Amino acid sequence: QSVAIVGAGPAGLTAAQDLAQAGFAVDLYEMSDRLGGMMVWGIPAFRLPAHVIAADVERLLARSPGITVHLGQALGREISLAQLKERHQAVLLSIGASQGKNVEMPGGDDARIIDGVEFLHRINGGQRPTLPETVLVVGGGDVAMDACRVARRLPGCRQVKVIYRRGPDEIPARRDELEGARAEGIEFVYMSQPVAALEQDGGFVLRCLRTELGPADADGRRRPENLAGSEHDVAAGLVIMAVGQEAASPELADLGLMAGDRVATDWQTMRTKDPQVFAAGDGAFGG
Repeated sequence: QSVAIVGAGPAGLTAAQDLAQAGFAVDLYEMSDRLGGMMVWGIPAFRLPAHVIAADVERLLARSPGITVHLGQALGREISLAQLKERHQAVLLSIGASQGKNVEMPGGDDARIIDGVEFLHRINGGQRPTLPETVLVVGGGDVAMDACRVARRLPGCRQVKVIYRRGPDEIPARRDELEGARAEGIEFVYMSQPVAALEQDGGFVLRCLRTELGPADADGRRRPENLAGSEHDVAAGLVIMAVGQEAASPELADLGLMAGDRVATDWQTMRTKDPQVFAAGDGAFGG
């Protein structure tokens, strides 16, 4: 029997190894030109060098006969789910949460506002743009930390500020990344929520409101609430939005296999509503 795996990030590679070693034929379909997923495209090389991932992947393929790799095969573009179901007895969707979310606000579509995931993808793909002197990063997770530290290393950039809507005790980034960013001179602006991007006096600013922590949400974290009349502007040349990630697949959405920003998957069985299709990883269960 054979299994198709869509997506060659950590979940897809792990599944490919385990299934191949269990005796299944495995076909691994990856939309990009290399294996590794967000390890390759989302983590800066100064934290995780590309040759380290490449060596791990080479070892995995060497010890797991039965894996056939197909690069440049995007679901819904080069290959359809129907085709995969015809060729294989089962399909595992490990498409990841590779799409960055944005903050809906006036001016949010300005070209000087970019998505943090896409920003890191471009840098890991080899681009080295000259940035404006001042860069703002909105968010407090690991993508925000990676984005601010990468921006600080690029030519042109002299100042990086991280805008986070909660306080220093609530910021979710890994402690080592947070300390690394602080050591590199990155400034943190806490309890501040962007509400608009504006042209002002010939420059570009991010208008923010001060926040305070209100009651806890369903996840147990206290919800930040905007304070009326607390508007303040933060000047920027570039704004990098790192406010979360989501899975996205028009093909799966058309087939009714998406539940909002994730593949609709049962936690216990890893099954979708299609008995031939399973899902795993961030694309199914979130970070």
